[in-house]
Amino acid sequence: MSQAANTFWVNRVNASVKSYSSAKKPVRMNRMFDGIVLAVILAACGICISYYLRSRTEFNAALSKNQAATEKLNGITDEVEKLERDVQRLRTDAKAFEELARHKFGFVGADDVVIKLAQKEAVAMDTPQVREVQVANLTPQTANGYTDFSHKR
Repeated sequence: MSQAANTFWVNRVNASVKSYSSAKKPVRMNRMFDGIVLAVILAACGICISYYLRSRTEFNAALSKNQAATEKLNGITDEVEKLERDVQRLRTDAKAFEELARHKFGFVGADDVVIKLAQKEAVAMDTPQVREVQVANLTPQTANGYTDFSHKR
């Protein structure tokens, strides 16, 4: 009977070893499949994070460009307002018109004395340079303004 009992247990152990090795294959396949799924999920998360960071950088660049354009627009708007004030002043104030003619364009009145002064000598030339002065016939002020021409619109 001991031989019968031993063969029973030996057969039993051999059968369990065979069943263990066959059961081990699906577990390995499941682990490999889980690893592949995990790798795909991690890759998808990496792509999403990369896309988010790139989009955020482009958004910040566009936002700073918009702010720079807004500041430039405000500066140009201020300059336009200043020029409009200057134009209105030149249309209404005869003294402003005369001042502009004298200082910006170098005009002088008919009764003014013009003294030409030599400016700094040029580096390449030894002769002094003289600034040309334009002479205009600034007529005496009329009743409504400096000249009739300055009041035409």
